[in-house]
Amino acid sequence: MHFTSILLSLTPFLALTLAGPVVRVHNTKTHTICLKVETSKGYGWFPTTTTCGGGVPGIWVNAMQTTAFYPSAGWNGAISDFTNAGTPGTRLEINFSNPALTWYNADMEFGISSATLGPTDYRPQGNGNPSLVGEADPLAKANAAWASPQNRLRGATSRKYATPSKDGNRLVNVYMDKDAPLVVLEFFQLVANFNAYIHHGSVPGENWANGSMGKQLKEAADNHSGKVDGTQDMTITIY
Repeated sequence: MHFTSILLSLTPFLALTLAGPVVRVHNTKTHTICLKVETSKGYGWFPTTTTCGGGVPGIWVNAMQTTAFYPSAGWNGAISDFTNAGTPGTRLEINFSNPALTWYNADMEFGISSATLGPTDYRPQGNGNPSLVGEADPLAKANAAWASPQNRLRGATSRKYATPSKDGNRLVNVYMDKDAPLVVLEFFQLVANFNAYIHHGSVPGENWANGSMGKQLKEAADNHSGKVDGTQDMTITIY
């Protein structure tokens, strides 16, 4: 979405020998994972149910290990996680175009998974917001909101995205895709307050009336865009 046209000119050789952007991927799971390295402009390769293979470049990380990724020309600034079911998860977006600061965010418009992103040294953002974006346990975050009966979603369509237990007192799964209705975006973005883009945020030429749900969602989403000064060393953690 916001950083999808950033192309970097570093070669793998330079990235290994000179100080430059690096993305570390830490896998806390008990099995090997692969995150997709996006090289298309926009959303050309996203979403997909193929984690790695079939010509899709990826970052393989063994269980409980960390792998360093050194960006090269063609990377569009996005690395995509997948759920355990193999469906699209959180899209981690990083903008390294300015050596003095790094913009970054977690995008859950197309899928939700347990992933966070932030500076490797945990330095705080200048605006005082926590350095990490994304959610280590999105299901638990959603359930914290679901605990209040007035916050619970109704209707068959909503159950696809926020699946309740048989008694309805808790959620057993959370899900997102591009077809999610407005009420679902409202629940994840405003009520559960996911630290990610659920709504697409600010888009040139798109204007919302004051007080409208669209404006509330846009402003809430934009608030979860991260920025840190003085580092291009970032870490993605997969839970």
